Parts: sequence; C-alpha cells; structure tokens
Amino acid sequence: MTYDWIHPMAQLALGLGLTAVALWAVFTAMKNLQRRRGARTGLSIVGVIAVGTRERVVLLEAEGIRLLLGVTPSSITLLQRLPEPPTPFTEQLNAAIDERRTAPPSPATSEGEGARR
Repeated sequence: MTYDWIHPMAQLALGLGLTAVALWAVFTAMKNLQRRRGARTGLSIVGVIAVGTRERVVLLEAEGIRLLLGVTPSSITLLQRLPEPPTPFTEQLNAAIDERRTAPPSPATSEGEGARR
C-alpha cells in the first residue's frame, strides 16, 4: 500500500495555513495603521446606530467638538452640534475631595461637635 498522496496534501495544508496567517497579519497591520491615522487627525467616531437599511446616525468627535450626523448613501446631514461631554464621575469626585481638603473647616465641625463624641 502506497501513501503517495500524503506528501502533496501536507504541502497544500501547509501552504493554505501560511497564506491564512499572512492575510491575518496584513489585515491586522492595516487596521492598526488606520486607527493611528484617525488618532493623529483628531477625528473619531464615537458611536453609530443604523436607523434603516442604508441610513445611519453617527456621533463624531472632531478636535473636541461633538457632532450628530445623519448619513445616507447620497448625503451627510448635520443633525445637531452637541455640548462637551460631561466629565467622568471619578474626576468630579476627585475634584470635590481635593476642594474639601483645601477648604478651611466650617464652624459647625469644630470643637463643639468633637467634644460631644
């Protein structure tokens, strides 16, 4: 019994595997380059919602300005210019804690309350 077909099948599998790995590496590199290019320009897509088969509502941030856009195959329409995004809760909390630490103590929390405890 001869196994002459094993060698060509192994070559085929190895070739397909190497091609798949090469394609994956190229696509990953392209995605990373596009992401970096977008970060350099100050333009980013914050979110996208499909409202029809070919219509989208896009939240775009361009150099700190947030824009709500309606996108169709034939046009792009500015729906609304949005205010600055609110600061994250952790930043607000840290600012409040720092403010309280630097503020002088109020008269209600001085000796009178401490003596009762």
